[in-house]
Amino acid sequence: MKTRDLEYITTGLFTRFIPVTKAGEDAWRVMHEAKGDAVLSIHAENVIGQLRRAGYKVTKAKKPAKVTAKEVDELLKELGA
Repeated sequence: MKTRDLEYITTGLFTRFIPVTKAGEDAWRVMHEAKGDAVLSIHAENVIGQLRRAGYKVTKAKKPAKVTAKEVDELLKELGA
């Protein structure tokens, strides 16, 4: 199974890409120089298709684990806040 090169996160209006491999970093850099940090979500499907046709493996990023209020309090305590 080929390692994913890029992951994407859709947050409403925008979709952002995160490089995972060196090849993904190169693709991300080209995208960033041409269009900036993110693409409008209405264009994400097209951009993902272009990346895949160019040979990159692109997957949706997994949701981060939920952090409880207790864990946040413990972390803040460790940081002296």
